[in-house]
Amino acid sequence: MIQRRTFLGTVLGASVCLTSRGLLASPTKPRDWSSQVIQTVRHGKLKRRPIVTGVSLQPQGNLLAIVGDDHYVSLYDMATNGYAEHLKEHKDWVRDAKFSPDGKMLFTCGNDHQLIGWSTDDLSESAFSTRRKDAIIKLAISSDSQQIASVGFNRDLVIHDASTGRERDRFRCPCDDIHAVAFSADGKLVAAGGRCGTIRVWNLDKSKKAHEFKSHRRRIRSLEFSESGDLVSAGDDQIVRINKLDDPMSSFALPRHAAKLFAVKVISPSVIATSGSDNQIHIWNLDNLSEVGLLSDHTGTVSSLDFSQGKLVSGSFDATARIWTIDPDELAKGVLPPTFSTPSSSPSASASRSVTPGVWTRR
Repeated sequence: MIQRRTFLGTVLGASVCLTSRGLLASPTKPRDWSSQVIQTVRHGKLKRRPIVTGVSLQPQGNLLAIVGDDHYVSLYDMATNGYAEHLKEHKDWVRDAKFSPDGKMLFTCGNDHQLIGWSTDDLSESAFSTRRKDAIIKLAISSDSQQIASVGFNRDLVIHDASTGRERDRFRCPCDDIHAVAFSADGKLVAAGGRCGTIRVWNLDKSKKAHEFKSHRRRIRSLEFSESGDLVSAGDDQIVRINKLDDPMSSFALPRHAAKLFAVKVISPSVIATSGSDNQIHIWNLDNLSEVGLLSDHTGTVSSLDFSQGKLVSGSFDATARIWTIDPDELAKGVLPPTFSTPSSSPSASASRSVTPGVWTRR
């Protein structure tokens, strides 16, 4: 059983902090980013609403999967603004949920060692269930919807067939306690990272290791490939790092924040969202390395993020999920408007955004 402190024992960060950019005023909420609040539902003998540990939006569909510590997979219908299903097949905390890119399948995993596949055409029962010897923490789905990667509390990254759950391949991770896994956009690479802060990347066509490097000083909690092939990583060292696999010396880190980072999500080629133990979602422009927005309506650690169809969804330990609707004009430009100002006593904007390639951005 995973102790509750694994999730809840994080230190809340200050909203205003010293970083390599100087003392920054807190960004304001990006204009026209309204949010819809979804409360989780009590089940069985649970005397409180469950916390949220994973969220996933259905591509080309209306379903939002919400999972947490109540052992259920809850499906919220965004068309009717109500819950459509509460799936009960897991026997312990559900740690992650992922819809396939084609929207036809939903995959969930948890502390009960199960990876479960659900067909969105018939959610009355699972399409398959397969087990690993330890808890499964995180899933990734290939862009062609054919493969699932699973990681958890051991060194194994397992590649499963998405239609049956059967094992296709197995790779050895750099350490135990792996919390993050991601496929590249073209499906040729898969990456994993965890407690030791090292990222290992494999070439799936050749079934062998392609890259390995120390990216973080503490646990990695989230990985995501950009369309251009950069690997974005974040974790307990409060750092978001943009890893250039083909040119490691040009890799860089965003300015550090006073919060453990639980999730990162690519929104557009030059915009990403991050979230963590400061209860907030930070919006970043990678072109000029600036924070351009802050979503601060959650009251607990923001554990998970997803993005699809112009909507950003977040899940939190405050027992809610939120659907944020992005201004399409802002997203089309790929750059959100600046929404914060730097105090006159802080360094100039040009100095505050300077990052040396291949070198950590440190506080």
